[in-house]
Amino acid sequence: MDSVAGLFEEFAIFALLVALVAAALSDARTYLIPNRYAAAIVAAFPFFAFGKPLDVWLFGLLAGVLLLSAGTALFARRLLGGGDVKLLAAIGLWSGFAQLPLLLMGTALAGGALAIAYLSPLHNLLPLRSGSGAVSGDLRSRLQEPIPFGIAIAFGGMCVALSLSIS
Repeated sequence: MDSVAGLFEEFAIFALLVALVAAALSDARTYLIPNRYAAAIVAAFPFFAFGKPLDVWLFGLLAGVLLLSAGTALFARRLLGGGDVKLLAAIGLWSGFAQLPLLLMGTALAGGALAIAYLSPLHNLLPLRSGSGAVSGDLRSRLQEPIPFGIAIAFGGMCVALSLSIS
């Protein structure tokens, strides 16, 4: 039974990583994260949690609901996109409360690095939001442009996946 659970866990973590990379690439190219990536992350979770104690399931569900609630409030204030919220909540299912600080810290650090890159002269090398013209060089106009934050969320999720795979 343990070998089957181990295979399920490895498959699920691989599926998580593939979905995170795909979501980050999609957000970088189109500034959109299709629902299929968050759905794949949620669908892979039961394979990961197969044979694990009930608290893994419950704390994962609670962390996901907490992140969905907080993300919805940020979405209402136009600080996060809808795809970002769904992606973050789906990864929260995996993190539970034990890995939640890692998820949030990894996301925050990657988001800060991404914001600095978009505000620096590197912004000319980074993708523009589809449908928008070139951003003028002044800092004020660049501060008003959105950034593909799904990249940062995916990085936080990868930190969680790495932590889960080595524990």
